[in-house]
Amino acid sequence: MRLFAIGDTHLPSTRNKDMHRFGWNEHPLPLQRAWDEKVRADDVVIVAGDISWATRANEVMADLAWLDARPGKKVLLRGNHDYWWGDSSAKLKRLFEPFASFAGFIQNSAVEVGPYLIAGSRLWTAPEAPPMPGGEMGDAAPKADYVEREVNRLTLSIEDAKKREAKATGPRVRICAVHFPPLYSNGLETAFSRALEPWQPAVCVYGHLHGPGIVAGFVGERAGVNYVLASCDAAGFSPVLLHDGTAPGIGGGTPSV
Repeated sequence: MRLFAIGDTHLPSTRNKDMHRFGWNEHPLPLQRAWDEKVRADDVVIVAGDISWATRANEVMADLAWLDARPGKKVLLRGNHDYWWGDSSAKLKRLFEPFASFAGFIQNSAVEVGPYLIAGSRLWTAPEAPPMPGGEMGDAAPKADYVEREVNRLTLSIEDAKKREAKATGPRVRICAVHFPPLYSNGLETAFSRALEPWQPAVCVYGHLHGPGIVAGFVGERAGVNYVLASCDAAGFSPVLLHDGTAPGIGGGTPSV
């Protein structure tokens, strides 16, 4: 069992909102081809937010079916454009129930799949962020109340992961999955990095950044955590391998890729 991630699939929903104006030609066909070629049925894929342009649950079903048709077990996370997501875990569970390959979703909680223990939250733009491009696929202005709320949600998810790990019968690979960058290329500590780094996940994967904004994200190791950017265009429209499943040890460290 291997672990992959892809963020910002931006599927069209019944609103038929395409990505051509952003230069994503024929999207999502290039992603579909790469996903179907790389990922096996017993692998896990984190879908790291901005899944669909849908605004309501009834608009997202075809996009969820598209994800379900791809190989692998999926763990879903909300992005800032996922207006269809809602705040009720019970409603989300019912919404996702028809899709057999959905292994779980992160909503103030953690998900266990095989050796992987995945915690996270959506996050938001931190005040430490450098200037970034604006527009529909660009920067979201920092908001102190949003940052505080998302730190609380991330903390709840990590606490749930700790409880699950304490009950686990075997080793687990800790993974943090978020949508917004928890760190930026300027290397400045944020409230999000302070919340997640003590947990010592092997990997923190994120998305959100596109086009000229891709360089604003921190990529690489810091404080024992490997930060990986997996937004669709940053990843070359192909799921990113986070862990190859060969060395599941507990806690932090660089993943085997």
